[in-house]
Order: sequence, then structure tokens, then C-alpha cells
Amino acid sequence: MKCIDVIEGTAKSIIDQMHAVCMDHCLDDSEYVRNAKAIIDGTKRFLSQNPEVVAEPQLLLDVLYAYSRGLWLTRPQPTDAPPSSKSESSDDSEEYQTYYYDYLYQRGVYPL
Repeated sequence: MKCIDVIEGTAKSIIDQMHAVCMDHCLDDSEYVRNAKAIIDGTKRFLSQNPEVVAEPQLLLDVLYAYSRGLWLTRPQPTDAPPSSKSESSDDSEEYQTYYYDYLYQRGVYPL
């Protein structure tokens, strides 16, 4: 097994556990995204301190980002959502949810 596979597998396991905790305790979206970012940033710091481990660290970080966002996008939606949001097409909803996650991840605050 290559070092990159070990790092990716470990980080994904941590993201999985964080996702489960967030779903079990109904954490706020910003808390979920902040925790995912902390895991990815911790991985980035490790990779920068150990450059011999991975030739292209950004590739791994992009995989972890996509993985955490994918888990978040497939989470169960709250049942108390307003009727107008339930009638939106799934493409629009998924597109907005992707934008929403990216915005929270990059800025740390909710989009206006």
C-alpha cells in the first residue's frame, strides 16, 4: 500500500466518523463544514511537513474535499423544510447545495 493511500484512507475514516457524529447530533451546517475543513487542513499541514510522502498533495486534498462535500450532499434533508423548497427540481437544489457548501467552506459564513 502506498503512503498516499494510507493518508487518504485515514482522512476519509475521520471524515466518516465526523459525518456520523454530525448527523447523530444534528449539528449546524457551518459546524459540519468547519469540522471537515479542519480535517482537510490538518492533512494539508501534515503533507507540507512531509513533502516526500506525496508528490501532488493538492490532488489528495481535492479528493478529500469532494468526499466530504459528497457525504454532506447525500445527508437526509430536514422534514420541516418549507413547501417551496420541496417543489424545486432536484438539479437546482443540488446545484444550490453544492454552492452553499463551497461558500461555507471558503468563507466560513452563510451565503446571503
